[in-house]
Amino acid sequence: MYIGIITVPKAILYEAPTKETVSDELLSGWTVTVEQECGTFLRVVTDYDYRGWLEKGTIRKVSSDFLMRWNQTSKTTLLCPKTTDILRTPKVQAPVLSTLFMGSKVMLCDDAKATDNGWQKIRAANGICGYVPAIALLPPVCLNSGASNPPFNDFLLQNEWAIRSEVLNYAMLFLGTQYRWGGKTAMGIDCSGLTFMSYYMCGIIIYRDAKIQEGFPVHEIPFSQIKPADLLYFPGHVALYLGNEKYIHCTGNLKSFGCVINSLCPEDEDYRADLAESLLAVGSVF
Repeated sequence: MYIGIITVPKAILYEAPTKETVSDELLSGWTVTVEQECGTFLRVVTDYDYRGWLEKGTIRKVSSDFLMRWNQTSKTTLLCPKTTDILRTPKVQAPVLSTLFMGSKVMLCDDAKATDNGWQKIRAANGICGYVPAIALLPPVCLNSGASNPPFNDFLLQNEWAIRSEVLNYAMLFLGTQYRWGGKTAMGIDCSGLTFMSYYMCGIIIYRDAKIQEGFPVHEIPFSQIKPADLLYFPGHVALYLGNEKYIHCTGNLKSFGCVINSLCPEDEDYRADLAESLLAVGSVF
């Protein structure tokens, strides 16, 4: 058993070492615990308790010293645009060294602060060093499940409406993105990928599935208490509530394929009766 780090822009997590069924996507700079090897595949568990199989070439083993540096919030951060080019030099005309997705984790280089013209030198998990716009980087963030963590829960309550707004801002960035089972990026995303990434970018790790899971911060609330950014759970599906009976979700329904906005109100043109009539639960982290 050892710790590995994702070194490709996105790695596919499979249910079995056969590449037949996709389970999830992991992004550059995310770490996993490797539990088992099987040919060219590795069985791993993610930081958010998802298990599956990765191809060996998508990760590399890291030392405890490296992991300590990588997890220092003063040294590492997340990319926040849908995609970000890492450039060889700090100018827009420079060659592209790599392109990473929103949520990818990168390290700020020790030898460079943000330049006067707005560039920041960073190191990606695959070792590539280059420049990105400083505004493409989140302030250093400590990801937290929120469960059984009073200080973090206090932070949520003190910043509730700012966090709710930011969660929905990230969700809206995916509007129009195609549906992709197990997806988490602008190339394609699924329903729980959308909800997971929207909260992940705000430093909150929720369960990456269409259900309320014990040990994660989402808890059930009455529908009468629903607020924007709370979660709507349907059979095998999850959405983010926008307010005024509207919700944003990513759906594989061929009549509204992809990340779209629908309504719980029968009078609205974007009403989805199949979902509105099968609502199972409302969840909130607040």
